[in-house]
Amino acid sequence: MPLTPFHLGPGLLLGLLLFRYVDMPTVVLGSVLVDWRAALVFGGVWPGPRHDWMHSYLGSLAFAVVLAGVILLVRPSIAEYMRRAKLRQRVSKRTVVLGAVSAVTVHVTIDAFHHPLMEPFLPAGGNPLYGLFTTSEMRLFTAFCLFLGMQLYVAHLVDGVGFSLSGPTE
Repeated sequence: MPLTPFHLGPGLLLGLLLFRYVDMPTVVLGSVLVDWRAALVFGGVWPGPRHDWMHSYLGSLAFAVVLAGVILLVRPSIAEYMRRAKLRQRVSKRTVVLGAVSAVTVHVTIDAFHHPLMEPFLPAGGNPLYGLFTTSEMRLFTAFCLFLGMQLYVAHLVDGVGFSLSGPTE
């Protein structure tokens, strides 16, 4: 799903649900940034198929390692924004790596359900997940995740109504 906001919803919801265990900005960014190569292919800037090695579990894990390294370098500079958003977290290598890995895994899985040319299990070929859900069903799912994620965040702002995001903070 290049150049679309569809992966933002699952990233937001996952980041909030696993708030104590993963770095939320890493999850949200990782959920969307996996598509950097697909967006360039879609825009005609990069040759080849949209969903190449980056949309396999092994390829996305390689991307997760790079993403985690970059996030660990820049994370201190966004701590103030997170504080203003009332999303303070204790950041560690573990929370960033878990966030990156979970984000790319969810991204690849969502795309595998409705992109026939993806090979999520490279180097093994094929896509046994394709067709389990339609593109419309996946779009509805990702939109619902965005809706739930926004509701969960608002509940957190109103003092964690029904769900506590409290945990270790920085």
